[in-house]
Amino acid sequence: MAAIIEVHTTIDSREAAQKIAEAIVSKRLAACVQVSGPITSTYWWQGKIEQAEEWLCTAKTRKELY
Repeated sequence: MAAIIEVHTTIDSREAAQKIAEAIVSKRLAACVQVSGPITSTYWWQGKIEQAEEWLCTAKTRKELY
């Protein structure tokens, strides 16, 4: 049986997240990509704490396709 994994990434707009989802599914690299958001990411950048609104893509795929 194939090992199933989830791959997560974020991007700055819903439209870009949807393009990623459609590209991955159309190339059959994942069975499903869920787009969630907006979410708020908090992170260090150039010596200070930043925040950004992002959209989360979660791809469900087989480990060998990663």
